[in-house]
Amino acid sequence: MFNVSLKLREPKGLIIPKGPSFGRARMIKSEYDGTEIIFRAPKHRPKRSNDEGYAPQRRYTKESPLSFRNYHDEEKAARGIVDHWREADFFYHSWAFNGPWFTGPLGELDLSFRLIKVINYPQDMSLFHPRALEHVIGDYLTYMYSHHLDSTRGDIQEFHAPINWQLIPHLPVNAARMEVVSENFSPHRTIMRLVFFPIASDMMARLIFWPGRFKNLPRSELDKRVNEQPILDLMENIIASLQLNLSPRAKAQQEAALSGLEDTSLIKDYPPLKWDNVSKEEKQRILAGN
Repeated sequence: MFNVSLKLREPKGLIIPKGPSFGRARMIKSEYDGTEIIFRAPKHRPKRSNDEGYAPQRRYTKESPLSFRNYHDEEKAARGIVDHWREADFFYHSWAFNGPWFTGPLGELDLSFRLIKVINYPQDMSLFHPRALEHVIGDYLTYMYSHHLDSTRGDIQEFHAPINWQLIPHLPVNAARMEVVSENFSPHRTIMRLVFFPIASDMMARLIFWPGRFKNLPRSELDKRVNEQPILDLMENIIASLQLNLSPRAKAQQEAALSGLEDTSLIKDYPPLKWDNVSKEEKQRILAGN
């Protein structure tokens, strides 16, 4: 018996990859502490067979609790990052996007969905209050991305967030989406999309979408080769399918947090956070020399 290896065909021009059909996506429902989270997502279909997905239980109870983990460590403490988070994995799926016959996978969309308890904030703080939610989102972005400073380029921050801050109007709570964009010199070619919304005074949902394309090229070159729109369309469909049914207790928390506020909405513009100490002029000079 002979094993014949087949070389995948190199695509020419702009390719529109094909992914899973959202029309056949299943409805996912999960209840935590009386609050129900609902959304639609296709079956897990990753590029790599060893990339395991998971989905939430239908209901979490004292007998079958959701496991929250502490990721804070000495390195984060040394950077001045406060221990604010207890995170629970809620949902993870990945979907491959394939090119024409014999071109193979050209893109992928990953979704990491976590529930996050906030700790070590003032006891009367509520994530249902718009100013509190804005503050906590900023703290979480700092926790996730502020340490990515490029030592070969004057310690310029590698990521910028929030970019394209937008409100999500269809949920019964304040909710926002945004992008995390890396510098062009970064090996991270993907623009990550994040979604945040509260489900209790001390808990929020956090979704991270990674729409990736597999060639190790700058984003400007990838845009010429692989159309990202089908990947982004799947992401948009999942976000649009999100539903939230607050428990009576969570509704009471929301009403208390919003009581007396003239403006109960989030800010319309959220400028990117600055994590480095490099001036705009110095940054331009450094990048011009690279």
